[in-house]
Amino acid sequence: MMLKNVFYSAIVIIISGSMIFSANAQQVFEGPQASTPAYIGQTRAPIANKSPPFKVSEFVSGLNRPWSMVFLPSGKMIVTEVPGRLRIISADGTVSDAIKGMPAVRAFGSRGLNDIILDPEFEKNRVIYFSYHAAPEGMQSDNSDDAYKKSNADMALWNKLSREEKAANPFGVWRVARAQLSKDEKSIDRFKVLIDTVPSSMTFDKEGKLLITTQRKSPMGKQDLTDNLGMVLRLNKNGSIPKDNPFIGQDGVNPMAYAVGLRNSYSLAFNPASGELWAADQGPYAGDEVNIIKPGKNYGWPEVTYGKMGRTKVIGAGFSAKEGVEQPIYFWSPISMAPSSMMFYKGDLFPAWKGNLFLSGLSSQHIARLVLAGDHVVGEERLLDEKATRYRHINQGPDGVIYVIEDGPMAKILKITPN
Repeated sequence: MMLKNVFYSAIVIIISGSMIFSANAQQVFEGPQASTPAYIGQTRAPIANKSPPFKVSEFVSGLNRPWSMVFLPSGKMIVTEVPGRLRIISADGTVSDAIKGMPAVRAFGSRGLNDIILDPEFEKNRVIYFSYHAAPEGMQSDNSDDAYKKSNADMALWNKLSREEKAANPFGVWRVARAQLSKDEKSIDRFKVLIDTVPSSMTFDKEGKLLITTQRKSPMGKQDLTDNLGMVLRLNKNGSIPKDNPFIGQDGVNPMAYAVGLRNSYSLAFNPASGELWAADQGPYAGDEVNIIKPGKNYGWPEVTYGKMGRTKVIGAGFSAKEGVEQPIYFWSPISMAPSSMMFYKGDLFPAWKGNLFLSGLSSQHIARLVLAGDHVVGEERLLDEKATRYRHINQGPDGVIYVIEDGPMAKILKITPN
């Protein structure tokens, strides 16, 4: 059966460099590779009602691979640039010089300096947390664009090495660290590495514990729960292990683990309606999932997945459900969403969107708006898919305005406001 695409095209009016959008509905795919859901409504939700028209304008340009953003209590935005730089952006779009004191980053492609969050007590302690790919011991980097260009060339050569050669000459070390931002917002100090792992996203729980999603992309073999990959980790602010972690004392499971069996969850947020932790996990090919993360639970990867290898080949024994494994509340198949961040809209600027879940998409090249009824997805709408652009990060500003980071070199930060 041939793939059928059902489009609801947007009306786009170009006005003074801004775009006015009537909502673009989801693109519905039918095809032989679609995975069978465990229950009705787990995938391919109905097309949501069209959103009211909104305006998309350019907020900032000229940053090299901006990756993540977080808002300071003052309303200013901190943005990470992959080569290893932090910038502060004021409400009018003025971009600061790079913040001094950052560690040496060995960046390549879209990986380098990535996620950033604030300490829950930032107004008192001015502490920030960030994930980055550290340069190997003894290697210096000024985190400049020239250093980033050289690092990309080095990575091309390093990829040609054998597995043994790579193990003997690691390209760098993935880390999560914390530091204190100076009052004048020009530098950081009191830098401390909390953990060496392969991080994707971070947030804090209501007890003030640091939650970190980690990657385990390889579909080969069984779960290795003694490692710290493919999990949600839960740490104290100083990097130590909380005594109330759910796997404490359980043989064969890393005590840092909060939940296991994930692949690559760049998207992490607490649902303001329920207080539950939600994560969107990137599948191998399609099979991208939205999960409610519960302490001590297993989400299956790589033994259970709705994804495929090369569109058709099943992974492992081909299980999409298994006893003792949590089901996603929603998944995309047979086409990938490739979620890169998520947020629940809590503002009053867009009343029709309040309580909706928004996800930025990479290869899918759109923003997904999911309409929720409790923990069920009852409607899906595609936004911003007219631009054919990969989207890296989405966040809500203090005034309810939505900001979106495009993915790629010299990407823009967009601003979504009511029409």
